[in-house]
Amino acid sequence: MQQGLDDDLYHRVNEYSEIGAFSEEEKLAAELAERFVFDHGALKNDEAFWERMKSSFSDQQILELLSLIGFCLGVGRLLAVLDVANDCPVNLTADPGEDPSFYAHG
Repeated sequence: MQQGLDDDLYHRVNEYSEIGAFSEEEKLAAELAERFVFDHGALKNDEAFWERMKSSFSDQQILELLSLIGFCLGVGRLLAVLDVANDCPVNLTADPGEDPSFYAHG
């Protein structure tokens, strides 16, 4: 995997707060995603959480994080409703950077 995310770390990303592999900003972004997915209503009024967010991220970065999280959540739910989530085994495809034939035009 690219950008330092090996297979073991990828499979343990849900343990982001315990395994010591992520920066404080990455942990905070993961916490935002987790809370947005599971209890967005409570997230809205958690002033202490937003103070932590604003100490690490600009307003624009927070908006971009929330937009990406919302998009991914929406697409994931859409794929689940249509029952196509497992029809595209992205994790089994070759990485274009590692497979020169990926760019070959038959």
